[in-house]
Amino acid sequence: MQTVLRYLLMLRHIPKQPQKIDVNTLRERLAEQGVDVSVRTIQRNLVELSEVFPLTTDERNKPFGWSLLADAPLLSLVADGGVTRRHNGNGASHASRLTGERVQIELNCDKALQPQLEACPLNNSQKLEMLGDKFSLKAEAELSTELLVWILSYGAQIEVVAPTSLRTEVAEHAEAMYRYYFDQ
Repeated sequence: MQTVLRYLLMLRHIPKQPQKIDVNTLRERLAEQGVDVSVRTIQRNLVELSEVFPLTTDERNKPFGWSLLADAPLLSLVADGGVTRRHNGNGASHASRLTGERVQIELNCDKALQPQLEACPLNNSQKLEMLGDKFSLKAEAELSTELLVWILSYGAQIEVVAPTSLRTEVAEHAEAMYRYYFDQ
């Protein structure tokens, strides 16, 4: 499971072309998030990820730079398994609110995410607006497993404001995660 989480964190830090990130910078960013791995491991992981995701490397200058292809939509990086039901931790399951409907979403985000979300926008409809020490992200998006996974990958750095159905879905996942760690 740690490898999967490391892959997700790595994908979050890889910008779209023409921007790029080298392995040492990627290692520093992972270390800031508590993931301590070698440069060689990251290099192997990037090669593995490039077999599945639209990653490319610029080998014209050293250090080599990695980036997502410019036309790669961010949400398509996480495949939608079509999961519409999930277990809530006590054996019961509930129907997902992820209807596939296109809606306006509003998120409050930590200011530290601004450069990343400007470099790798959620999609072309994304609009960012500063709100003191945070900023608001508004966009049109499909209520999907991909969107849910993308939001959850940012943990406490993103709060769903709207729509209510998405906010409730994220809150239920957060509650289930909390129970795994704090309920005995």
